[in-house]
Amino acid sequence: MKETPLGVRIFDKIADKYEFTAKFLSFGIMPYWLSRLVEGITPKKEGIVLDLACGTGILFPKLLERFDRVVGLDYSLPMLKVAKKKKLLKTSLVRGDALRLPFKGDSFNTVVVSLGLRHFPDREQSLREIHRVLKVGGELHILEVGIPENPLLGKLFLTFLKKVVLPLGRLRAKEDVYEHLFGSIVDFPHGGKMIELLTSVGFSKASYNPVMGGIVYIYRARK
Repeated sequence: MKETPLGVRIFDKIADKYEFTAKFLSFGIMPYWLSRLVEGITPKKEGIVLDLACGTGILFPKLLERFDRVVGLDYSLPMLKVAKKKKLLKTSLVRGDALRLPFKGDSFNTVVVSLGLRHFPDREQSLREIHRVLKVGGELHILEVGIPENPLLGKLFLTFLKKVVLPLGRLRAKEDVYEHLFGSIVDFPHGGKMIELLTSVGFSKASYNPVMGGIVYIYRARK
């Protein structure tokens, strides 16, 4: 039997308190990050958007302002159950694997991944799958926690994560959860490295924008 990925097990544990915890650990800034992500998405009123690693559906209301329908996919059943309780119209929930998306090619106008890509076991494979299910000319938008490119700011931010965010996190969940979250940030290919990865799997017009000095990055690309 296939073992559930560590990232999924972590979110299974914290599903009921995910939204509060995410806002708590971002000191209330996360809604601003999400707004910045969505404001750069081209509206397609008759289009369909895939919210990949949708979690509790926190992004659904903003996406419904720009699309006719939202499909949310996540591997974590507890997270999807929280999303289902919101009873939002024009949304569909799918439990599935980001490395083997259960959709036909050329299915979506847009794919959004918000604070989820770094948890995928194989980021390159997931990006290839995203490229496959996007329509020609379709957009990919990614929001991910990063490390500031400025060496001094980067060092200060990592220290902040270790000395402040991790200890706060341990107050809200088991230790392994937040040690994994820290490691996933450090290991992620930030900035230009992410652009190289996007380009290597077939995306074009790839760009990135550091937000708040680079503690998060927004990546955008087209098929």
